[in-house]
Amino acid sequence: MAFTEAQQPTKRRGRAKDVTKREVEAARDRLRDAAAAGDVQACAALIALAENKYSPIHTA
Repeated sequence: MAFTEAQQPTKRRGRAKDVTKREVEAARDRLRDAAAAGDVQACAALIALAENKYSPIHTA
């Protein structure tokens, strides 16, 4: 689940190191879209987020 060139997160400098609400919503939307398309890792990530558990996704 790699980022495309248009979806690259912005580099933060200085005080603005935290992610904004809009970025979190966009990331969850991308996860939902990937899960709807049948990506098993995206489904697992959504389940982990729903259960409020941290589950790193390993890509090989």
